Amino acid sequence: MKLRRLLVATLLGATATLGLAAPASAHSTLVRSDPAKGATVTAPVATVTLTFNEMVKQSRTTVTVTGPDGASYSDGAARVVDKNVLQAVRALPPGAITVAWSTVSADGDAISGTFAFTNAAPAPSLSPSPSPSPSAPASPTAAPTSAAAPVPTSADGSGAAAWWIAGAAVLVVLLGGGFFWSRRRRTG
Repeated sequence: MKLRRLLVATLLGATATLGLAAPASAHSTLVRSDPAKGATVTAPVATVTLTFNEMVKQSRTTVTVTGPDGASYSDGAARVVDKNVLQAVRALPPGAITVAWSTVSADGDAISGTFAFTNAAPAPSLSPSPSPSPSAPASPTAAPTSAAAPVPTSADGSGAAAWWIAGAAVLVVLLGGGFFWSRRRRTG
């Protein structure tokens, strides 16, 4: 009978300890954007930036920037840098611009949302940009371009799983030890 009480007390203590030690899991939350939701911008926008309260995962992050004509103005894939998601955009037409985003929280859950802003920046010029004439030599002072450095991505959020695995291992050891100890006392 003493063994059962000891085993129950040990299990309750282990369960309480594991319950308190497990980290809180909450979804990431969009805390701000640039341009802001509902804003009217008067300068050309080259990048839409979404800022979250915690890191998100690069692998499943998408941002679609749509103009009033229904066309996508996203230029390439979104990049995750720390708690920010950056989406380059082509020259935006005037009017209502919609931003639809989806990503994965550090805890592994998918999150998404949409917001809109108004583009009041002057329409981009349709005149062709000047190009060097074939007879003009290339400028010797032009700086060479370099490849972009890899962008750091967010953590994969496996910390909670590690706590649960460790807790389960402790529980198995405690239960196994109690079982063998009680068997030994009965036979000895």
